[in-house]
Amino acid sequence: MHHSVGGWPKEYDHQEANEVNKYMRKLTKEPTLCFGQATRELVSGATRCIEQNNEIDLFEEYFQGEDPEFMSEPITTKTVMIFKDPNAIKRSVTKIAWHPEASELRVGTAYAQLRFQQTTSNMPKTSYIWNLNNPNSPEVGLEPTSPLCTMAFSQKNSDLIVGGSYNGSICFFDRRDNKGSGANIRASLTSVLEKSHHDPVYDVYWIAGKAGSECVSTSTDGRLLWWDQRNLEAGPTEELKLIENF
Repeated sequence: MHHSVGGWPKEYDHQEANEVNKYMRKLTKEPTLCFGQATRELVSGATRCIEQNNEIDLFEEYFQGEDPEFMSEPITTKTVMIFKDPNAIKRSVTKIAWHPEASELRVGTAYAQLRFQQTTSNMPKTSYIWNLNNPNSPEVGLEPTSPLCTMAFSQKNSDLIVGGSYNGSICFFDRRDNKGSGANIRASLTSVLEKSHHDPVYDVYWIAGKAGSECVSTSTDGRLLWWDQRNLEAGPTEELKLIENF
């Protein structure tokens, strides 16, 4: 598409240099002329739309007391399967992470007690990965140093799982470390507590990249922290603080 000229008023011939110069001098002398006209047109259109919206009640009931002659079938849901915490001390599910590959019928669930100082000394820390073909028992357990509040499968390598703990640390699990026979997977890497979040980690997200080893976490301590799995001991690679202005 070729665009050679545009925006010239009808009474001006853009091919005539004198008329073009005359029009430019007019704009220089009266810079607010076009702006004021455009503003009036925009305000007029916006006012008309606002008044129209104020006059129409989208939730008005026109036939009060009348029963409809035809009703579509009510929407209902049916429970297909239930996944129960196998521990005697029941905990809340704080995060559900679906496997990134549609062919893998697996889901990860993080369990933690988020109420302040309500975690007992004998409360289990294990979170689980479930196979939808066997909802009776978890496929494998994840053993962090602190209960997981959130978790996420890696989009690049689904065997890698990152978790955010109640004590503010970040930990990584590798499903290939599963020894079988119901053995749980321990965290292969855990961030240094002094360099981690000061509050529970409420969400983690893998960052798309060539290496596939970077992720970002967020917490109620008002910080976003970027992590690199290859150099976790050094602490977060970047930090974003949320500052409240009064």
